[in-house]
Amino acid sequence: MEHLKIVHIETERIDGFSINRLLTLKSICPLLAFASRRVLIILSIRLFAYEQLILSKFCLLDHSINRRLYNIRKFSYFAKNKNLIFALMKKVFIIVTLILFAQTLFPQQKKEISLRYLAHWIPQAQFAGFIMAYEKGFYKKYGLNVELLTGGPNRSSLDWLAEKKTDICSAWLSSALQLRDKNVKLINIGQLIQRSALMLVAKKEKGIRTIKDLDGKKVALWQKDFRIQPLALFKKYNLHVELYPLSETQNIFIRDVVDVTSVMLYNELHLLKNSGYDEKDLTIFSFQDYGLNFPEDGIYVLEDYYKRNEQACKDFVTATLAGWQYAFAHEEESLQLVMKYLTKAKYAANEMHQRWMLRQMYSLLQPSEGAKIGELRESDYTNVVKTLIESGYIKQNILFKDFFRSPYGSP
Repeated sequence: MEHLKIVHIETERIDGFSINRLLTLKSICPLLAFASRRVLIILSIRLFAYEQLILSKFCLLDHSINRRLYNIRKFSYFAKNKNLIFALMKKVFIIVTLILFAQTLFPQQKKEISLRYLAHWIPQAQFAGFIMAYEKGFYKKYGLNVELLTGGPNRSSLDWLAEKKTDICSAWLSSALQLRDKNVKLINIGQLIQRSALMLVAKKEKGIRTIKDLDGKKVALWQKDFRIQPLALFKKYNLHVELYPLSETQNIFIRDVVDVTSVMLYNELHLLKNSGYDEKDLTIFSFQDYGLNFPEDGIYVLEDYYKRNEQACKDFVTATLAGWQYAFAHEEESLQLVMKYLTKAKYAANEMHQRWMLRQMYSLLQPSEGAKIGELRESDYTNVVKTLIESGYIKQNILFKDFFRSPYGSP
């Protein structure tokens, strides 16, 4: 029997892959040759699997090396061009800064909204905040093109609002609630006067020093809403008085026809002082001292107008409050403009009296405890609604949340 010849492995490249071929010389024993072929095939398969595993490891290693080389090249580029890159970053920073600065100097203009405002009386210092907001451009600042309509005794601001002859108006809270009770959907968007400026004044020489001393006395009252608080006061304290109609002057009081008269803090009280009355000789009854505080001047719009122009309404109130702040801080300038408006509207004007009025408005606009300027306090509102219902002026219990919209957001 011939001996087996040595088996050796040859390696050749086929289609880019290493293929291990096992070559043998012919064996003298066919059976042994067949067995050796099977062994060699199995060994070839295993060697091929090991080769693929080694190749995959080398591929991963190659990818990692390429990534590292890429990062090195990138860092090398940055290192070589860092001055150029820093210069570019600096230019971008300067451009962005200039753009932001320009936006603060020249803010984007909002679309201007035109609206009309009507005061509930003549253009006196009682409305100086509106006049100054208009004259100093505060309305314009908020994109509002406001037309100041001239109010007076022959123009009911609430009637004009209901008839849509004006977009915004000022009015007393009690007056506005009566119109709302008639299903005119108006709302308060800013409360200015926080406490009653309406008062009763009596002569001490008539023996009137306390509220009980009013019983049996002659009292002069204005008509309409000016009667609500006095009549509620008389009812509350079970007072029986003799009522007289009060005109635009205080002659009926000065000539002793009546013992008690109605005055506004910022108006007729000052006129009485100018007529020779010293405040120490007068007994003054302020309604807030007797649980009948009625916030007065407020800003009103129709509810549907507010829904369409909510931001414009809030901006109007904000600009008006800014106008009031300016008026109080620049008294002389404000008085000159008020006098100009009164003269233009052909009303007699007295600068000393307007000065008194402006100073009293400062105290009246100060917010109640726990409130902000321009807000309507719910407790005051509830008290007014309750009094109006009990006095028969309104029938509906109008909810606060349905009536007031705070300029600062939700009430």
